[in-house]
Amino acid sequence: TLGWHCLAWTATYLQHHVGAPWRYTPEQARLSLWWYALDPATTRFLWRDGVIQRLKGWGKDPLVATWSAFEFVG
Repeated sequence: TLGWHCLAWTATYLQHHVGAPWRYTPEQARLSLWWYALDPATTRFLWRDGVIQRLKGWGKDPLVATWSAFEFVG
């Protein structure tokens, strides 16, 4: 999975508005690992798209913003 690289990259290069390094919740980290999962035989992504359905205030916008920054720059 490229998820481990995503977790490391965001912790290194992204910060909260208070200046602390960005940290995912355990569920967000697990979701990131699955989101970037690769097929070991072909090294292609296991999924082409997906849906995140969680309650308001769960942190979907910051999560997807970190993924966007990782995919754009990382």
